[in-house]
Amino acid sequence: MFTGIVGSAKINTIHSGATGWELIVDSGEVAVKVKLGDSVAIDGACLSVTKINDNLLHFFVSLESIDKTIIKNYKTGTAINIELPMQPTGYLGGHYVLGHVDANAIVSAIEKGENAWYLEIAVPSVFEKYVVYKGSIAINGVSLTINEVNGNHIELCIIPVTLTKTNIGSLLVGDAVNIEFDILAKYTEKLLIKRDVKHV
Repeated sequence: MFTGIVGSAKINTIHSGATGWELIVDSGEVAVKVKLGDSVAIDGACLSVTKINDNLLHFFVSLESIDKTIIKNYKTGTAINIELPMQPTGYLGGHYVLGHVDANAIVSAIEKGENAWYLEIAVPSVFEKYVVYKGSIAINGVSLTINEVNGNHIELCIIPVTLTKTNIGSLLVGDAVNIEFDILAKYTEKLLIKRDVKHV
């Protein structure tokens, strides 16, 4: 379980194989805190640490995860967002993020204001039901609040500290992002479906 309050890291090396990729991430800040087998969120995708070598963290990424996330677009030097799991004694600064990416979405517009950026993202229409005004959403693992909803297009207000600390600030129109919808919306949908079936 994560919160969407991330730090920054970068891709050091990628080794591709028949069954998946070995992803090597340069993050001294995180590397000193983890052990083998620990879960770490990379741009919102939960991966397990397979090896630690000084500041370098090694992860195995399955073909399915590569296909469903922006990991397929990574290159050496790519800036990524990284987060350790939420601790029982820590603060929930964002919202509950599972690290299970639902889909990729496309940045459709960026308005760069003096005090913030306004980011418009087109989510796949099948997930439109999970987006609500002032609801939570995770973009590349970053917990954000939906500022406006227009069909399957959502607007997000990105404050300067988020632009500085995450890879949101490097996004361009047409870029793909990892997206995870609020788990509370999914549970609510499931409960309502069961209720309706029971009363039929």
